[in-house]
Amino acid sequence: MRAVLNRAEFLSAAKRGESIAPHDSPLDVLKGLLLEVDAKGSLTMTATNLEVALEQKIPCQAVEDGSFVLNACLAVSMLDKLAGDTVTLEREPGKSVLHVSGGQAEYLVPIWERTSYPKLEIPFPEDTVKVSGIPGMAKRTVFAAAQDDSKPLMKCVNLKFTRDGLRAVVGNGSCIMTARGDEKSMGDVSLLLPALSLEKLARLCGDKDEFRVGTTGKSIVFLKENFAYSARLLEGEYIDTEGLIGSIRNQFTVLTGVQELRKTLDTASCVDVDGKICLRFEGQRLTFCCKGEVGTTSVPMDVIPLTGTPQGEFWYISRQLARCLKSLTGTVKLGVAQSGMLTLEAEDAYYLQTGVRPGFTATEKKAKKPDKKPVKKAA
Repeated sequence: MRAVLNRAEFLSAAKRGESIAPHDSPLDVLKGLLLEVDAKGSLTMTATNLEVALEQKIPCQAVEDGSFVLNACLAVSMLDKLAGDTVTLEREPGKSVLHVSGGQAEYLVPIWERTSYPKLEIPFPEDTVKVSGIPGMAKRTVFAAAQDDSKPLMKCVNLKFTRDGLRAVVGNGSCIMTARGDEKSMGDVSLLLPALSLEKLARLCGDKDEFRVGTTGKSIVFLKENFAYSARLLEGEYIDTEGLIGSIRNQFTVLTGVQELRKTLDTASCVDVDGKICLRFEGQRLTFCCKGEVGTTSVPMDVIPLTGTPQGEFWYISRQLARCLKSLTGTVKLGVAQSGMLTLEAEDAYYLQTGVRPGFTATEKKAKKPDKKPVKKAA
């Protein structure tokens, strides 16, 4: 088998594959990229960690078919160092060694047979719907997924294909984020996709990339020209976010800009980024207050009252609120509901964060903890 490929295209595909292939897998074959050469003029590259799989097609010149598995890290390292515009792959029949050459350099590297490598399943075209804007949807939702392995469902993004289009919902027990996706992605199905899998896909595409999306058994597959991404779905009942959000009644709401909110929060929380932040409302004035080990801050900003009377002090976890504001843009309607719950409503997203009790930060508690008195020894 002999195949000639564009080195830059091959390297770019190999880097994407390497981001999927597990470097620490106990199975050597899973550390690699499955390369399938088609004599008709294409090379199919597959990478998987058994949770997600990525398949890419790149053009090549070949006179016969061939397939083998090449270590992903080694492939990227070789292609990055080789000179010239093209790279040549050669393998003698029955040999477990691949000859890689480009420019004046060449490598002889070990390979594995494809027999034990899992293959990607593709849904029927008529069973798919169009989806675009994946990175933007991921940015607005993934941050709110739980990190606790004991709550696998809360580590997922709930993708809802409805007659009004795609909606994504995620919650970790203390906050909930919902975001509207592609309005053309209509259907009647609810899927639980691990947030990490959605985040990986978002890194591999752009907002303008349009996919055909379908399911195959327990996986969801995103398809576009010369590209397929598959991710394992979880089964179970997700939290009733629609019912919860529908029960929220704000005591008051104000209108403000995300950029100003983010800047004010960053300034106020610099004394304790992992602590609590106090939001003090006084009509058209909102003040962010924070007290930490290195000092205290009080940063005011102007807001526009919309409903109710903006008044009172409410406490929240700084880092959670900062992650939300980082995912939003434009103007938002900020509200405070029962039990001090904070709501942020943007044009295409809705965020809910539970309040916390006012009091000392973790650093203050540590500082105020009384020292143990030394025990006097008996004479």
